[in-house]
Amino acid sequence: MRIEYGILVIYNQPIERSSSYATFKDQLSILVADNSTTQELRNNNRRQVEQDGNFYLDMKGNQGLSKAYNQAISWIQQKEQKSCFVLIMDDDTIFGNDFLQKATQEMNSKQADVYVPIVKAEKQILSPCTIHNGRIKAIHSLLSVHEDTISAINSGMIVSLNVYQKIRYNENLFLEYIDHDFIRQLKQHKYSIHVLQQEIQQNFSVFENDKASAKTRFSILKKDLHVFYGKSLSQHFLYKSILWKRKLRAVIQYKDLSIVWKW
Repeated sequence: MRIEYGILVIYNQPIERSSSYATFKDQLSILVADNSTTQELRNNNRRQVEQDGNFYLDMKGNQGLSKAYNQAISWIQQKEQKSCFVLIMDDDTIFGNDFLQKATQEMNSKQADVYVPIVKAEKQILSPCTIHNGRIKAIHSLLSVHEDTISAINSGMIVSLNVYQKIRYNENLFLEYIDHDFIRQLKQHKYSIHVLQQEIQQNFSVFENDKASAKTRFSILKKDLHVFYGKSLSQHFLYKSILWKRKLRAVIQYKDLSIVWKW
């Protein structure tokens, strides 16, 4: 088994600032899908990525995470005829320099279609997590993870290129819950998921530091949650409860009670 490609979606920042790109730019063939909104920044990113011997995909503006992933996958499928694995990474994830080596060793001893690492924010486990009746919960121990209830985030996920022949990322989702929807599709198609023993660190925050950006992110979340949970009445309360939790966190963070009715 071999991890041949990496996919990195970047948005409105120079590629040089990406910790994950810095780790793997000389270890993998990385395809950078650039959702940045300014031509100058995209040009600079293209120049740097190609100078490093990697590959650049200009999304010509922010097309959303799922579309960027899917176009990157299509690009790789056209180029790669052999079976291989693709590493999905966030731009700010911190990987060990030996991540690929150790992950490959573990993959050779345990066959699966998809591998997910242990993703932490400091000591908290962000991924894998569990999902039951639509409710996503963090875990405190890997003993809580079972095949029927597992979910995970995209960062660090290693996916067989064969998987993408049947399923893709849901382009009705712009940013949020894309990973959980993808895991849901994997289960529907009976693909196998294995949790790696490799740990990575994620710079994770629910809201942006800037309130205007946070409001935009909340608007995206609202739309994406509606897609993820659908029109089922049984999921409506869960949909509303997640939105209210996010609102209350924003009220506390920005000390602005008007967020309750303005957002």
